[in-house]
Amino acid sequence: MVMIDDRQMLAGQALDAAFEAADGAAAGLDHPLVGIFGHGAPETLISASGAVPVHVNFGRLDGSGVRAIDQLIEPFVDHEVRIFLNRFAAGAFTGFAGIVFVRDDAAALTAYQYATEWVRQGRAPRGTPPLFLFNLVHAASDPVRTFNDIQIEKLVSFLTAIGLDDPEAGLAGATAQAVRRQRALERVSHSARGARAMVWRNAGRFLAPERHADLLEAAIVEDASPPAPLRLGLVGSGLASADAYAAFAGFGDIVCDLQPFGQIWPGPWECEPSRAAMRDLMAGDPFCLRISPPQRHRQAMLDAIEAAKCDLVLCQLAQTDDTFGWEIPGLAKALQARDIGFVNLGFRDAVPGPAWIERARKLIGQAPETRP
Repeated sequence: MVMIDDRQMLAGQALDAAFEAADGAAAGLDHPLVGIFGHGAPETLISASGAVPVHVNFGRLDGSGVRAIDQLIEPFVDHEVRIFLNRFAAGAFTGFAGIVFVRDDAAALTAYQYATEWVRQGRAPRGTPPLFLFNLVHAASDPVRTFNDIQIEKLVSFLTAIGLDDPEAGLAGATAQAVRRQRALERVSHSARGARAMVWRNAGRFLAPERHADLLEAAIVEDASPPAPLRLGLVGSGLASADAYAAFAGFGDIVCDLQPFGQIWPGPWECEPSRAAMRDLMAGDPFCLRISPPQRHRQAMLDAIEAAKCDLVLCQLAQTDDTFGWEIPGLAKALQARDIGFVNLGFRDAVPGPAWIERARKLIGQAPETRP
């Protein structure tokens, strides 16, 4: 029997609360806040500048009805973009020092384009933070490295222009905290399962890295229970639904979580002590859909799934997905050739409802791997 003391319980509750509050969890912090939209920014550079990087695409609307910016948002726009833009137009981020959007993320680029147009028209509220688009090329050549160095330097210039420190002086300390957090996350992946592992990981998107590491280290309880007989992989659009994870956990342990809100965050570059090393790891990130050549993305997924010894891979897509969906036929065929099961759960709302979750259970239950 695993005993949980008060310190572990309180740390777990703090992680749960941070996840539930999303970017609101950063309210009241002594450090400046820099918003992040998308995966693939060098967040350690932001931490090194004295700010806390806070992801801004997990918020919720207050349900007060249609807002003016809704009239400009096209119907195919991602749900998370729509929510962000409504909150942006309402002044939800006026306390932030700035917001960084990651070009690699299709939703982030769309959000940046709409937000900058809203600002250009003079319709943004007073105190709206400056916006910055971070754009790396994902290839390996001397011209690409030169271009990417310029992009990182532009980010550094943006950070100093909004009143933060040059990150060079604080980089060693910020990297040490990123390493400590990564080690704690690796322990979490072995000690917490299902929704808890997902929640505790993503809580760090709204906390300072050192605070996230502190809470993880305090909350971790080594789980002595035997692993589930079925090893699951998860791919597709970004999914941060505790209910969906709980449903999946009814069939086995998620041992390979490759959707954007899974184990690919934080990126390995966050633990590197130099800008050049960060640059090369970001540019060569095989889990970025913009990687060149594009087949490297699929191969990276297959390698990770095989390394995790997955028995069954679950795929799910947001209603507006226009990136990962193209991978499904090739991925399914490649997994079949490796005798790894594959279930396409289809499209779902940003927050999957009970009907979708019940349908997902039925589809998973029909897979040969889940039958007695």
